[in-house]
Amino acid sequence: MYVTRPLSMYRRSPDSLSLPTPEGPNSGYLVLHDEESDETTCFGCCEDPHVQGLPFPQNKNLTVEYSSDDDDVAFIPVLDKPLSANTYHVIRRDGRHRGKVYTNSKEEDMADCCFGKTVQDVKPKPLDPSDIYQQIEIIPRKHRGYFTAKAVASDGFPPSFLRRKDWTVTMSTPHHYQLGEAPGLNASKRSGLPGFDFPLSKDCSEAMVVGKWHCPFLFIKEGGLELKHQMKHCMFYEMRLEQRWERIFDKYNEGKSNNANAVFVDAFVQREAVFIAGREAYSDNLDRVHVVDDFLWFKSSDGGGGERSVGLSMKIIERMKWEQERVGWVGGEKRKVRVEKTEKFGGTDGWNRFACYMLVERFVLKRMDRSLALLAYDFKHTHQIRCKWE
Repeated sequence: MYVTRPLSMYRRSPDSLSLPTPEGPNSGYLVLHDEESDETTCFGCCEDPHVQGLPFPQNKNLTVEYSSDDDDVAFIPVLDKPLSANTYHVIRRDGRHRGKVYTNSKEEDMADCCFGKTVQDVKPKPLDPSDIYQQIEIIPRKHRGYFTAKAVASDGFPPSFLRRKDWTVTMSTPHHYQLGEAPGLNASKRSGLPGFDFPLSKDCSEAMVVGKWHCPFLFIKEGGLELKHQMKHCMFYEMRLEQRWERIFDKYNEGKSNNANAVFVDAFVQREAVFIAGREAYSDNLDRVHVVDDFLWFKSSDGGGGERSVGLSMKIIERMKWEQERVGWVGGEKRKVRVEKTEKFGGTDGWNRFACYMLVERFVLKRMDRSLALLAYDFKHTHQIRCKWE
């Protein structure tokens, strides 16, 4: 999961490029080209479309140019590496391989020719974040605005359009998406917890947003949507972390107990719950949750007799669970956990209704078109329980 930073910040403070990625595994930075980063040409009359240096921005359409050749691409920084590493996944933006990642060829891919052996490019493939041959280091040349590339793998060869020397990059504004700010986690707001001042008639409190990230489409799969169409319609997804109090138990005072000022709480709580377009997907039916090609797939009914499915890269799953475990969430093989406790009323005027609420943290995945949540993933914090009397 990625947070964003403006390109102007790195122009003002180049040392910031060497800062480690945000806290936690499977994290990285996306760079936003902002107004302060604009450069001009023609004596200041025109905006210069050429990218003059690293890092490459992710909120622009980029084209690699060399002589009369041009290749439409996207550069996504490799997870868990500082921007100063200049290491990217390079994605094709057009043609039948749109949405796939350029992969370095190996020595074994070399072919014989009349001059000896020559490097043969391999076809782009779907992203495999653990494949070092899908990582390419961009190297600035002596003259500003010119680049070349090399494979991160010692025995790798980048595709021909990147390994040649002195190619340039031009940028344009995309029309099908707008990449906004994503500051990551607000730790102080998260630790403060949502307000608890709401009536018992409510099943839950208002949701409070405590974090926001972006996820490139490479880490998300929508069932029935081909990769090339997914990239065209949703280059990035928004991931939010929300908190709310959710009722797990309530009781009315019927005056029949010998100890009317004490309530025994006995409730079963599902540790995790997943929803696709508002319908629960994560159930006790193990056939509905499975891992394929390092993606965890969730399925749910579409309400019309069909099925909807969403796949999350295990990189996202691992990051979400790390984010939860660091604040006390406990997973386990058992899907449900029993909550038992006794609460005593300390007032003097009696009570009519009692309710017990548990903290729920929810990751909400949305498309950038601001449509309804594509997927919501709930984590129930059994160590954070509060009770109310009325």
